[in-house]
Amino acid sequence: MILCCTAPYAQTFSSSVFNNADSDSSADSEYEDSSDDYYDDDYADEDEEDDYYGGDDEDYYDEEQRKHEENDPVSYTHYRTRKGDQFLKVGIAGNIPLSFGNPWFTADGKMQIGGLLSIGYHYFLTKYFAVGGDIGFGFNPTIGGNIFSHIPVMLTATFQPAFGSFEFPLTIGVGAAWETYNSEKYWPGLVVRPEAGVYYRINESWAAGGNVAYKFMPQFGQLWGSSDTNIMGHYVEIEASVKYYF
Repeated sequence: MILCCTAPYAQTFSSSVFNNADSDSSADSEYEDSSDDYYDDDYADEDEEDDYYGGDDEDYYDEEQRKHEENDPVSYTHYRTRKGDQFLKVGIAGNIPLSFGNPWFTADGKMQIGGLLSIGYHYFLTKYFAVGGDIGFGFNPTIGGNIFSHIPVMLTATFQPAFGSFEFPLTIGVGAAWETYNSEKYWPGLVVRPEAGVYYRINESWAAGGNVAYKFMPQFGQLWGSSDTNIMGHYVEIEASVKYYF
């Protein structure tokens, strides 16, 4: 009886164990499949993300750099004058006499190095050619402790080519000057002043630079009296100046 009873029980237990094992096996299979699918989905999402950003990180940054260079290219702005542009020029210069003895303060020098302050207005008839006027005040000390002063007023014509941000004005000025020395006055005194300059265009409104000019100021004394003499005044001016465009 014991054997008869234990056999069915053993068979039932064995069947239960195998059924549970099959159940566990199927559950494991289910979990293994879902886990694999989960990781596969993650890798698929990463691949899709790489494709969206143009590949891996290196490709992404290369693409972003290309877009940045296309959208914000490096550029250099060069300001150019146009027909109708105007500018004011203010300058200060050293006024070096050439025809009154040696100008370098030696014993035979009759006039020493002085200075000149000037202001001018100019108008561009074309993008290269401008006309205008300058007025200034100049002085030179003499060996006797006196001052020779002059106020030149000139009409000017300027040709101004430009390369990059640099301007190269070539100007000729012709006019008259009020000249004084001690109590003596001379009017009108002829003034002829060619000059060449170099300026850097800082922005649309401002330029800075300088000029080197030759100034010829003769005094024709014999026009007023046969006993007087003619004096030919020759000067070199080295000027630093700024221009304001508008």
